Amino acid sequence: MIVGGDLENLARVRFADLTAAEVKICHAASNGELAFCGTSEDQNHATNDPSKSSQWGAERHVRADLVRWLCVAAKEQVDPSGIQVFGARIVGVLHLSHVTVQFPLAFACCEFSDEIVLEGAHTRTLSFVKTFLGSIFADGVVIQGAVFLRGSHCSGELRFSGAQIEGQFDCSRSVLAREGGPSSDGSLAALILDGAVVNGAVLFRDGFRATSEVRMLRARIGADLDCETGSFNGSMNPSGDYLGPALDTDGVTVGGSIFLRHGFRANGLVKLLGARIGLNLDCIGGDFNNAPSLGLSGTGESLGADLAIVEGSVLLSDGFSATGLVRFISSRIGGDLRCTDAAFQSGLVVERSTINGTLYWRGIAIQETTQLDLMNTTVGSLSDDEASWPIASRLQLFGFVYGRISVSSPRQIDARLNWLARLNRFSPQPYQQFAKFLRSEGSQLGAQRVLFRMEDRRRELEDRGSLARMRSVFLRLTVGYGYYPSRPALWWLAILTVVGFALFWAGYYAGSMVPTDKEAYLAFQIDRRPPAYYGTFHALVYSFESSFQIVKLGQSDRWQPDPNSYRSLYQGRGPLAGYFHRIISPQTLLRFRWVQIVSGWFFTTMALAGVTGIVRKE
Repeated sequence: MIVGGDLENLARVRFADLTAAEVKICHAASNGELAFCGTSEDQNHATNDPSKSSQWGAERHVRADLVRWLCVAAKEQVDPSGIQVFGARIVGVLHLSHVTVQFPLAFACCEFSDEIVLEGAHTRTLSFVKTFLGSIFADGVVIQGAVFLRGSHCSGELRFSGAQIEGQFDCSRSVLAREGGPSSDGSLAALILDGAVVNGAVLFRDGFRATSEVRMLRARIGADLDCETGSFNGSMNPSGDYLGPALDTDGVTVGGSIFLRHGFRANGLVKLLGARIGLNLDCIGGDFNNAPSLGLSGTGESLGADLAIVEGSVLLSDGFSATGLVRFISSRIGGDLRCTDAAFQSGLVVERSTINGTLYWRGIAIQETTQLDLMNTTVGSLSDDEASWPIASRLQLFGFVYGRISVSSPRQIDARLNWLARLNRFSPQPYQQFAKFLRSEGSQLGAQRVLFRMEDRRRELEDRGSLARMRSVFLRLTVGYGYYPSRPALWWLAILTVVGFALFWAGYYAGSMVPTDKEAYLAFQIDRRPPAYYGTFHALVYSFESSFQIVKLGQSDRWQPDPNSYRSLYQGRGPLAGYFHRIISPQTLLRFRWVQIVSGWFFTTMALAGVTGIVRKE
């Protein structure tokens, strides 16, 4: 068995003189212990602050080549607990590409002067706690364990593209402050996890901060992506005319939830294009800042989740704030989309999406720039409040389909017509959808009213020329564009009946109305009374029969305006006497009855046509 002294001797053969820290590492590595390289074992002691490593003496320096030697040449002499270093300065580039490291590597309160290269390596857990790092190049690394970057500071770029990590990837409390210009591929990202597979959770929480983009395109995460209280910032390109995303997770697959909540802050776009989320997208209390900036592309959109699939709910609530647009285009949400007690400065766009649960739009801080676009989206139910409706022309509802409107939302027809009046452009479908909902609630009259208003609005906008406007007025007054097929016609028939009643009643007493039977007519000429066997005259019934030709009660067959006289027997005096005499004359009554019969047939036919569907809005 090799003991610490033996490993030290082997190291002296390979490296000649060893620093005090290197000796401690050799002894600790062979015994499975933590090598304390400073003067204190307290991680919070000032002498263990890696930001002040320039003040450390050479005795705390550890050559990166020594660490590599322990991992490669002397790996059999290293305890399975691995290499554990506290309070050292690692000098030089640590080359471990394509190396199989059989044990964990753990560094706490350390500082790496140069980059770490792990491309294609196979290793156990990697741990960097309260450590200052440059760059880590670990594309294609296979880690049978976890990656811990807790409370650390990284001034370079972290690349883990195509990495396979058995455990979690934890960057809690770390600061990724990349320095310098773009890398060879033009990237300014602080962390790249493109195509990586992390079986555990990915954690950017508890005060995590990245000064440039964090990117994980098409990554697969077995548990949660947790960014609670994390701060993310987009990168400005060298020419200063483009702001890159703050967090880019296009195509990511997350088995659990994505948490962008409770103090999460992004300055720049958060991208979730084509993301697959097994549980919830939780943005409660998140701050998404990417307001439109003139001349600066990459701004104007705060959260982009087009083509995303969220099996649970999307929570944009309880203090959520976005200065740019929030987009869910062609997305699918298995639960609710909850937008409550939130601020959408530019608005929410949910187009061609499906929400199986409820769309909540309540308690929204509406601004003049806030838009709500639900075009061609289907939701199980809608829950909103009037104060959260966008101002006129900032609402898009074409193709929006909902099964229910919650009982706590405005359901009154006047309120919803006000809602529909805010559309940025007229479309019949939102009116038809609301009418469909009213029918499902048993309100057929309410549905007719909404559709009538829809047609009114359409013709207001589309009618060109006097003929088109006259046609619309005619259809409105007669059959209500087909939505009130009977009521307008019946009103006209009722008016004809009432006017006819007044004229025929006055005409009867003026002698202008006579029996149709010859003998009864002769008897009526004598004393202005019909024979006893002959029925009496009823002006109202007579007028009703003349207006409603499909109804026969016997009056129109027995009575008529006097065909043998053109003057009434009215003997009144005064300036209006002659005028009134002409109105109730047999000739005038006969002509009025012709008008009454023709109009009656027309309006009765139109009413029946409307009821049977022959006459509609077109």
